[in-house]
Amino acid sequence: MKLLRAANDTLIDYTTTLQFLCGDMIGEGCQVILDERQYPVLLAFLERIGQIGDINFRLEMCVDHRPGYSVSWDNDGSEEQDVEADRLMGELVQSLGFDAGSIMTPGRIADPAGALNGVHWLHAQAGTKDDK
Repeated sequence: MKLLRAANDTLIDYTTTLQFLCGDMIGEGCQVILDERQYPVLLAFLERIGQIGDINFRLEMCVDHRPGYSVSWDNDGSEEQDVEADRLMGELVQSLGFDAGSIMTPGRIADPAGALNGVHWLHAQAGTKDDK
């Protein structure tokens, strides 16, 4: 895991770019404001969520408030697909370095490659670390 990113990184509104690149995966009224390091991480996670199948996934918000964050989404897949999308979104929040008590390890950034390669949320809760 990496240390939390510098607080002075410039935040950029990527909403229009994501609407163009991801089409209907970006919900109406969605706002995406991240720094340059966070943006490609979000893209990688959205690509992985798109591979789950036709679950009508919509990103509704992804904003770095420093401190804190706002992330919301909706999807309508099977129960297994919903669990997978929710798991990936939980790992996205951690990988973006968002700092709040609701994430797995506040103050740390998860390795996005590990999350995208299927590291399961429960491994971290059980104390199993694949990054040792």
